[in-house]
Parts: sequence; C-alpha cells; structure tokens
Amino acid sequence: MPLIWRDTDHFKNKGDYRRFAVFCLAKIGTEMYDTSLLCPVDRSLTDLTFPDVLVFNQVPADFSCSLEVYSHMLREDMSMASTRRKIKNTIHTSISRTVGKKLAASLRDELNSGKIGPHFELMASARLTLDDVNDGVRTHDLKLEHSDVRSNGDCLPLFGHFCCRLAAEPECLVKEITSGPMRGASWASLQGFNLNFWRDRKHWLQDSLRPLHSVPINRDTIIKCSKNCDNIIVVNENEGKETTTTFKLKNTDEREQWVRFLAEHAKDHNRWKIAAEKAMEIYTPGSGKQNFGRQTRQGSLYDETPLIADYVNSSQRPRVQDIFGLTPSTSLSSCSSSSSPPPPVSGFRERSLSSGTKSRARWPFLK
Repeated sequence: MPLIWRDTDHFKNKGDYRRFAVFCLAKIGTEMYDTSLLCPVDRSLTDLTFPDVLVFNQVPADFSCSLEVYSHMLREDMSMASTRRKIKNTIHTSISRTVGKKLAASLRDELNSGKIGPHFELMASARLTLDDVNDGVRTHDLKLEHSDVRSNGDCLPLFGHFCCRLAAEPECLVKEITSGPMRGASWASLQGFNLNFWRDRKHWLQDSLRPLHSVPINRDTIIKCSKNCDNIIVVNENEGKETTTTFKLKNTDEREQWVRFLAEHAKDHNRWKIAAEKAMEIYTPGSGKQNFGRQTRQGSLYDETPLIADYVNSSQRPRVQDIFGLTPSTSLSSCSSSSSPPPPVSGFRERSLSSGTKSRARWPFLK
C-alpha cells in the first residue's frame, strides 16, 4: 500500500514530522478479520506492508470482500490512554488547588464517559469480488475518504492504490461431489470438474492409481439423458470437435441423481470463473501477530511502479528504470537534478500532479 510523501520528506528526511498507527479490516458477510497494527509509520516508509494471511471459509461465488484502512496520528506521547490522567495529576501539583479541582472534575467526567484511548479514523476502503481473484499479486484501487490528504494534517498520505493476492478455492474443486457404481462393474466419481471412471471400487480407493478415463465437466458441457434406457450422455467440444461419452446407470433413480449432480457441477464451473479453471494455493495464517519490522530503505517504491498502461497481454511490465535507461542501482531521486532531459516515451498514462498553472518537472515526486 504505497504512501505519497514529498521528495524532501522521504529522501532528505525532513519536513513532515507526522507519525501514524495503521491497521486494516477485511470483511466478507458476517466474518471479519483485522491485520497487524503498523506503528510507527512515518516519512521513512514508502509503502505499508501487512504480513497477515486472512482466510475466509464457506464463501459463495458472488462474495464481496470489503477492505477498510484505519489510521491514527500519533502525538508526542505514545501512551494515549494515560494522557488525561497525567494531565489531572499535573494539575494538582502545578496550579492552585481550587482551579485544579474544577479541571480535574471535568477530566474525570471524560474518563467516565468511556472515551479513553486513541481514536482510529477510516482513511480508505475497497471492495473486491470474484472478478479480482488471481493466483498472482494484482493492483487495486482504494477509495480515499478525504480528497486532499495533504491539506488535512491528520490524514494518512495514501497514494490511492494497494497490492494484494486474492485467491479462491471452490469447495467443489477439492471436495468429491459424488461417487458410485456404474453398470458393468465399473466405478465413477465426480470431483474437480472431472468425471473419473475406475475399474472398480477397490481401484478407486487406492490413491496412488489414476483413473482409467476422465471426462471434463465445465460450463460448456452438454448433459443429456436417453429416453428409453438409463444412459447419460456427456458432450464436450475440443478444438472444434465434439466428444461424446455415454455411461450406464443401474436404474432410473440413480440416473436422475447423477444428472442433477452433473448439471450443478457445470453451473459451479460457470459461477467460479477463473477460480474453477486453475487450483490456487491457499496459504495458512500465522499462529500470531507478526512484529512490525522497519527495514532499511533500498530505494523507492516509485522506481518499481509501471507507467505504461498497455501491459494486459504482456508477461513483463515495464519499470521506470527500463523506460529511462537507468541501472538497477540508480533511483529517480539520484538523477532528478540532472540537466539532460529524459528520452521521449510514448504510451504514458497522462497524469498531472501540479497545483495551479505551474507544471512539475520531476514527476511523480512533489516539491
């Protein structure tokens, strides 16, 4: 989650003195999780990294994941809960007893009201759905609660984007839907959007053995029933050619049951979209909260930010260093004072970070 500081704040380590405590809330339905608390967050950090792994269970295909970012600006005293008590004790010893009693009574009322401790304010939010699911890390937009984070001194200077990996594992992909005998002493099982055929039940129980034959069941699969017998016909299209598979059940009741399972499995493949096409690894959450480790800065996050928008079909996204011909050890801040202009580049996303009519020459940093 990148932050937007002025170049003098971050690179010269002076100017903006603010420090924040930040955490996030993730919610799907009635299930909610919070991340680790990052504290303190100051001008030495270019981005926020939350090491947490959040896992939601029993999630439907039409889920909506709500992400909220909360922050609190730290004052000189880090122990916010004891501030009023310290003031009250100081009053008794620093000013007259009469005035001190009146002020102490007022502060006592505030303490008894329950408003103790730091107040975290909602800074930004985002909403993710199944369309945002991907096995890799992707960039998403943040909806900022304050339009101008620079004019509001208590606002966390968020850039307006964040990166995360949103993976999904449909239960129908890893759990067996049904299994049973076929006519002719064979055995079939429906799992992972495949209808697998085995020689017999003993062969199916041995995990080390592969099925004799597999038929894909997906959104394009056509399932038919024979009119005069207990047969099920499965039709798939592969490279423009239709492939037909017919298997026989023992009676009509079993046939109707298999047809119902097959049709629902094909619908699940259509509901889960990309999550049904490829199995994604679901990481295990840690046993406890991880500490906020402040690592030594090794350059700027902006040096790694791609500027060209036409990278949808490209396997490698261009970086600032690639565009301007910089070496890996060179950052934009080290060459910002150079008198030679950068080479012209086409396909940039036009952005303007200027205020008024004066243009900025060292995008994306503000002076």
